[in-house]
Amino acid sequence: MPANQDALSGANNAVAARRGNYRWMICAGLFLITTINYMDRFMISLNQKNLFVNLHFTKEQYGHIMAAFSGAYAVGYALCGWFMDTVGIWIGFALTVIVFSGAEIGMAAATTVTAYKILQGVMGVAQGANFPGAIKAVGQWFPKKERALTTGIFNAGTSLGVVLSPIIVSLTAVSLGWQSGFVTAGLIGLAWVAWWLWRYRDPEKNPRLSPGELAYIRSDPPEKAHRIRWLTLLGYKQSWAFVLATMLTSPVWWFWLFWAPGFFYDKMHVKIKHMILPMVIVYGMADIGSIAGGWLSSWFLSRGWSLNAARKMAMLICALLVVPVFLAAKTNDVILASVLIGFACAGHQGFSANLFTMASDTMPGKVVGSLVGLGGFAASIVSMYVSDVTGWFLQVTHSQYLLLFAIASAAYMVALLVIHLINPRWQAAHQVADVSDAPAA
Repeated sequence: MPANQDALSGANNAVAARRGNYRWMICAGLFLITTINYMDRFMISLNQKNLFVNLHFTKEQYGHIMAAFSGAYAVGYALCGWFMDTVGIWIGFALTVIVFSGAEIGMAAATTVTAYKILQGVMGVAQGANFPGAIKAVGQWFPKKERALTTGIFNAGTSLGVVLSPIIVSLTAVSLGWQSGFVTAGLIGLAWVAWWLWRYRDPEKNPRLSPGELAYIRSDPPEKAHRIRWLTLLGYKQSWAFVLATMLTSPVWWFWLFWAPGFFYDKMHVKIKHMILPMVIVYGMADIGSIAGGWLSSWFLSRGWSLNAARKMAMLICALLVVPVFLAAKTNDVILASVLIGFACAGHQGFSANLFTMASDTMPGKVVGSLVGLGGFAASIVSMYVSDVTGWFLQVTHSQYLLLFAIASAAYMVALLVIHLINPRWQAAHQVADVSDAPAA
């Protein structure tokens, strides 16, 4: 039997070699742009103290700036989902990355709250393209059995981007000033655009993709579809499961992104140059969670579990990782707090990998970008109010974080319950079709 297994394994490896692996090059590109997206986004969060000290902003004003980003991101998420479905991923990604990289560079010269709100708004609209575009690309380039893992890999870029931000600031701030990080991050984004325009084409049009790999990518049964309007997506329970779960969990992730540096400043008195260690711990763990969460449901599937059981068990395990995070607000130990927040971020990323995969599992590929856009729009609206309320709350309570952390602890268990109640069997929707000419209303 072992000899037979070795022979079978060798045959499978030979088939894979002939088939090719160019799809993983696309995954790498999605990972890189997600990294850049979050590196740009986190740069202002990392510079909270500089905004407070050098520009004399208050926590409440900082909350308004983050709310401007969230509100614009909501619009961008919805419009860019439709935009990606309409113009395609190749041009869509290039244009939106150029816009948000330009806005990032512009923040180096901004000195007022209004200027930051405008630039963050522009960046928010353009950055709304990342996840609708990336999820759509995964649906185009990978068969269903590889999508959760692929989503977990590119989603890990969110954490790496946050880890890279303090490193960039540390390397450039001393000689070039604290605003130099904005310029560096923006230029990296423009470099990615050049690579993307050179290497990407849709699978059927990509000369670098072998016929064998294209056949493997298209190995899932074809989807049946009938044309409907964009907003008709809201008539499907699968859409509501995705949208409501995203509304419950994404604002928590944004809370860590926007306010975690402030928490370490306020409670532990950690300076920017010492922020690298807690950020490496938190977002290094988040990276592991992102990949492991996607891998875990794929592993359950390989063991014969149903799609419903595999995805939901992976999500339950990830949700449980978040629960202890409220204890971080009760400790003065930087490492312990970092580990607890790290578990929460790992849980979010693993949960998120499976949640995004739910969009491509349960809805046809032609509408995945629009559905992810809808979910992001709704979640960003919630995040806009969360940012405003958080800034006000921390201002009036003199930076008391316990209640905020406690809310974060429970959010994922509630989200999983909502998913299970709405779509108990992870059932796919049928007769949902092309929305490429539908209005983005």
